[in-house]
Amino acid sequence: MRRLYETLQLEIIGVIESLGQLRESPEYPLWQISEKKAGVLDELAAERAKAFEKESAELEKEAEQANAECGMRNAEWPGRRLGGSGSR
Repeated sequence: MRRLYETLQLEIIGVIESLGQLRESPEYPLWQISEKKAGVLDELAAERAKAFEKESAELEKEAEQANAECGMRNAEWPGRRLGGSGSR
């Protein structure tokens, strides 16, 4: 009986320590919110996806502008190659 009691005490201590680690984790506040409001994770994911799409479109536009500028610069110096010192 005493051995069972000691084993249960060790298990209880382990569970308490695990709960403490859970509460200290960065995911815990998000989990608490999701428990209180169903669907909040889906809403957050949709907002993040929309923001990523917007940022991606902006970066793509910047890349196109940079490519266009590079094309115009290469047209100004037709014999010049990137990394080279001109025509050989």
